[in-house]
Amino acid sequence: MAGLAVPARADDAQLWASAVTQGPIGGTGRIRPIAVVEIQQRLTNDLARPSLSLARVGLGVRLAPDTTVQAGYHFQHAYPAARLATSEHRLWQQLAFPVYRNPERLLIGARLRLEQRWIAGAHDMGWRARAMLRVQLPAARIGPAVPVLWGEALLPLDDTDWGQRRSARQLRYFAGAVLPIDRRLTVEAGYMLRTDALPGGTRRAHVANVQLNYRFGD
Repeated sequence: MAGLAVPARADDAQLWASAVTQGPIGGTGRIRPIAVVEIQQRLTNDLARPSLSLARVGLGVRLAPDTTVQAGYHFQHAYPAARLATSEHRLWQQLAFPVYRNPERLLIGARLRLEQRWIAGAHDMGWRARAMLRVQLPAARIGPAVPVLWGEALLPLDDTDWGQRRSARQLRYFAGAVLPIDRRLTVEAGYMLRTDALPGGTRRAHVANVQLNYRFGD
């Protein structure tokens, strides 16, 4: 399935390293326009080779603290072990909002995303829905590091000629911490378990996930 970029084998050790910058791009009121740029590189086969490179850009509006509406474009290039490399173009729209907010003790947030996906050389557009729940625990901080837990479900909504199947659900579970470097820069690192429910069985990837986050603006 060229477009799904599934792990190369049933159990695999991977590294996902990404950098994200985001923040307001104008305005001075409570409602602010915002922008985000992300790049990511993934290694697979026990970190032996690159598997995927991606870039994502988006624009949106910050409606309140931790509440944003965004839309944008995503490009990725996958390097499957036994197939030709593939390129994917994607449009996405998302809503992020707080479920519970106590900055001193507990932060729970949710993110809902809808994607439209095209694979170069194929004809069909694939629809996919994603839902994430994220928990930060400032009350359990260890020094400056704040524990983080999140889970995300990726749910294909249709079948395509390039391999997306409605039955091929993907789940991601993360446990780690956010470490502030300064007022604008943080590092989030930890362990992520990725499972892909496929017709031939479930594939699992054990991922070292590292993300550098930079917030610009005020």
